[in-house]
Amino acid sequence: MEITLSHDQQASLGDDIYKLVTDSISKARKDASIDSKDFFRKKEACMYLGVSNNTLDKFLAIGMPYHVVRGITLYSKDEIKQFVLEQ
Repeated sequence: MEITLSHDQQASLGDDIYKLVTDSISKARKDASIDSKDFFRKKEACMYLGVSNNTLDKFLAIGMPYHVVRGITLYSKDEIKQFVLEQ
């Protein structure tokens, strides 16, 4: 079976494939950089856990540890893992 696409359809398909590939590469790069870190800022901690900002706030309220260094709040990857395992 042969499928014939118009020039516009070919261009659109090419754009869609390009976007899919670049988005996948971007996500893989983000995931790799998170996994290589020992400490996260809040947004990164949310991404690592796969939770919203509000859910992370709830975790903090029930005792998830954090550290403040020079006014910056950091979350230890190892402590996050331990906290989740204890829940």
